Amino acid sequence: MRLKDKLNTYSVKQLRTLGMETIKVVREVLGHGNKPSPKFKIRNGLTGCYGQYDYDYTIYVNPSECVNVDKFVRTVIHGYTHHIQRGLKKSYTSSVEKNGYFYSPFEVEARDNEKKYKSVVWKKVLDLSRKTKLNVHYNK
Repeated sequence: MRLKDKLNTYSVKQLRTLGMETIKVVREVLGHGNKPSPKFKIRNGLTGCYGQYDYDYTIYVNPSECVNVDKFVRTVIHGYTHHIQRGLKKSYTSSVEKNGYFYSPFEVEARDNEKKYKSVVWKKVLDLSRKTKLNVHYNK
């Protein structure tokens, strides 16, 4: 599997495996803020959204919008950032109303973390998959 690979070449089972591996690594890299590990689900049909974080500790990724593995991994990092952000549930809506979606501090931090951690997360996902010999084939 390569970052440039199209998601439609992988099964839902392979994408779930990739998502769960990525969450394990992101949790290790970003920490957890004493929260349980989030659930991970594939959800097609989130129109115009790469993914979504729900307050019930679930990260959704929409493979119909995240067309490649790179965007998939970045979306998991983005969702996980929301998972560990303090005050998200209480202040997210007012922050978006005040600043707009793009400039909301919650969204700015999540996008920054995508850029900052994508390379290290992907390297660790590849290493983890080689060690555990999971059923998803990864290549550099």
